[in-house]
Amino acid sequence: MNDNFKFNSKLEKNSKLCKRRGVADIISTMLLMGLTVTGATTLTYFVNDSFVTGNLSTVSSLNTATKSVQLLAYDTRDSTTLLQLSNLDNELDQKLCGVSCTVDFSEKIPSNGGSEFIMIKIKNTGINSIFLENIQLNNVLHTWDSQTSGATLNTLQDLSSGGNYPNDGKFSILSISSIVQSVNNEIQSGKTVNLLIKLGPGDQDISLNKGIRVLLNIGSIDPVEFLIESGNAR
Repeated sequence: MNDNFKFNSKLEKNSKLCKRRGVADIISTMLLMGLTVTGATTLTYFVNDSFVTGNLSTVSSLNTATKSVQLLAYDTRDSTTLLQLSNLDNELDQKLCGVSCTVDFSEKIPSNGGSEFIMIKIKNTGINSIFLENIQLNNVLHTWDSQTSGATLNTLQDLSSGGNYPNDGKFSILSISSIVQSVNNEIQSGKTVNLLIKLGPGDQDISLNKGIRVLLNIGSIDPVEFLIESGNAR
């Protein structure tokens, strides 16, 4: 009788242990599933966030040069007031007009038939100043326009009538919330600037919703490289 009682007690203990192990396995599985879902959600957030902010860097983002420059925003629309800068307008012609609007080399504003503008906002996140030697759009070179040095931006008139903005195929640099163009091509450490690029005779007309490869030559071995989309504002 006593032996039977001991035997039954062992069976009862083993049964409880099996139940506990079963519950532990279920809890472990649920925890693993939770971690997997959390990890996937976090990864999705960061991937989507990079697209929302317009920081669409290409594979060269692994380069040290690209890590020192952050793309904050860009505006390539057929619209008025690019990146909230008043009187900086493109024509509503369903394209970013380049070569077809520079046939007479008149350096006109878009509303008078001239080539159109692209605006890119970047930040120098490095510890040293950078000097933006040139900008390539789809492999077409655009140099800094020295005639804009220290000049107040004026896109209400053509250059021949007193306006002041980059010549066709060139760019200028503006501080945030300022219409005074930089005196040189230096971008100091920690500074955020707008790059105003005017398309020129070397630029093919760019249809809306097309990718634009942007290379910023800051004097390093590798250029800073980004991919933006025409017709969009970030």
